[in-house]
Amino acid sequence: MVNQVALVSESKKISLGALNIVSAAIQKQVSRDLAPIWNIDASVSAFDKLEDVPLGYWQLIIMDKIPYDAAGIHLNRDNGQPFALVQYSDDWSLTTSHEALEMLVDPSGNRTVATNSPKPDQGRVLILVEVSDPSEAAEFAYSVNGVLVSDFYTPNFFDPVTAPGVRYSYTGAITAPRQVLDGGYISWWDPVSTHVFQLFVDNGKQTFQDQGPLPAGFGTLRSFTDQFTNERRANLDLTPPKALMLTSALGKRKPKSMVDKSTQAAASSLRGQISSLLKKPAKG
Repeated sequence: MVNQVALVSESKKISLGALNIVSAAIQKQVSRDLAPIWNIDASVSAFDKLEDVPLGYWQLIIMDKIPYDAAGIHLNRDNGQPFALVQYSDDWSLTTSHEALEMLVDPSGNRTVATNSPKPDQGRVLILVEVSDPSEAAEFAYSVNGVLVSDFYTPNFFDPVTAPGVRYSYTGAITAPRQVLDGGYISWWDPVSTHVFQLFVDNGKQTFQDQGPLPAGFGTLRSFTDQFTNERRANLDLTPPKALMLTSALGKRKPKSMVDKSTQAAASSLRGQISSLLKKPAKG
């Protein structure tokens, strides 16, 4: 089964043309990069407004402001269908990719994997599957069609030990199981204490936080952990370095970049060829 994902912008800062460019990049990322690794595929399409989205699509909506002071969140509707919200910023394509990948790999918000704890004094724990969190900083992102998209870890991220030649994240930025890169984090549940723990890495420093037991009616494990990470992500400087900007800041106007020049040149060449064909006299 191929999931259907709809990209919609409710921000006037993003044109439908820009949304189409990002949608095509994420579609390529999902089908080319994510699907062979996670065995999950999707059709990603852009729509002008929410009312145009067909029934059954998982909505990914970019807005000027979203709840919880977050950069991006993925939730579940009352009917259980997942959806995601992204707050507009200069790197909205990166956040949109991040949320799309995580929504596809864990639609329910409760997917976990039993493995060794990232915390040295714990044994086996259940780690929440959030494929983009450990390497979410822009410096670990990569480009698809000139659009900045998020790195994501592979199933080998949960391996017990490091092995040579194993790919732990798509870009290779993560080089060992359960490694959290600068600006990233990871969340898990410890069956011994029954508490939720998180590991944050900032400026090379690791911080382990005990977030306490899961309260009654917490919803999903993801929704519980998000309350501790949303503010942090919103305040984190995720702005890509200039060398990585590419078309990540796509709005009504595309920033200049080498990618823009190449696509403009290709479009100009094709227009010229079509123009020449139109000028030729019809045969017969």
